[in-house]
Amino acid sequence: MRISIIIPVYNVENYLHYAMDSLFRQTYKNFEVILVNDGSTDNSGKLCEEYAQEYDNVFVYHKKNAGLSDARNFGVENAKTDWIFFLDPDDYIEPFTLELLVELQRKYNVDLISTKVQSTNTFNNYNDFKFTDLDLTSTVKVTKEKALEFMLENRIATVSACAKLYHKKVLQEVPFPVGKIYEDFFVVAEHLKIAGDIVICPIVTYHYYSRPGSIVNSKFSKSQYDFFDAAENNRRAIQKYYEDPNLEKFLNLKIVKGAFAISSLAANSAVSELTQIHKKISPYYFEIISNRKEKIRFKIKYSLILLIPRIFYKVKSKSRKEN
Repeated sequence: MRISIIIPVYNVENYLHYAMDSLFRQTYKNFEVILVNDGSTDNSGKLCEEYAQEYDNVFVYHKKNAGLSDARNFGVENAKTDWIFFLDPDDYIEPFTLELLVELQRKYNVDLISTKVQSTNTFNNYNDFKFTDLDLTSTVKVTKEKALEFMLENRIATVSACAKLYHKKVLQEVPFPVGKIYEDFFVVAEHLKIAGDIVICPIVTYHYYSRPGSIVNSKFSKSQYDFFDAAENNRRAIQKYYEDPNLEKFLNLKIVKGAFAISSLAANSAVSELTQIHKKISPYYFEIISNRKEKIRFKIKYSLILLIPRIFYKVKSKSRKEN
């Protein structure tokens, strides 16, 4: 079983080697690496060429800049295998990752496998487990409904395309939306619907490095509203393809929690947008406030953000500076 590792590359000359080094540490060797240079203006393209010249299983494509989604879709189109794994150039994976994914696919025969992502602010912080040390007893095969619930909750799985093994047909039938951010959230419900049964494995395989200048750490822009478009696309998919009516409640909760992060960006650089953002989450207020499973602290935060957003973020900012 051969896997295509797709790495979108854009101005990451100082980071690309972390992703590549983690691939060269893999215990499973039957894979190709597709480097999609998305119009980089630094030395990233040159580095990609150097990797391709040094390693027979590394292939580089240069294209005009069109964003992350287009680069991923381009990589899928040019993949020579039926199995796809996405790796961002400033992230890295555990040495056993590909071996684990192959074993799970052979055991469960599914078209989508999701493992766990761990956020980090350091490089090369491997857990260094061996495949034989892994406890797979908590790995489960679930329906698309249960998988989406797990991913919307953001606990043992996420909506991110990272740390997942896809059959190519899933990505060909519903590609990532070009020109959007939150692109993987946008299509997660549709991808799960195509895959059918999904394997959820709570083992950390993927280390997500949060660096200054990355999309999620950027200043507020109108593109942040793509998050709400992505949520509504999922709502349409749930209503059309899914049988569990409670999934919309999980989606509503994710919308509110995601809006908190977007509001925090707006409070720092675009205060005038706070009202518009909070209009999008106010319809879910009574549903979430009456949810006994949600913590009181979260409900208080939700209430304060809706009632006095500017004061809330000023106090929060002052408290952060004092600490």
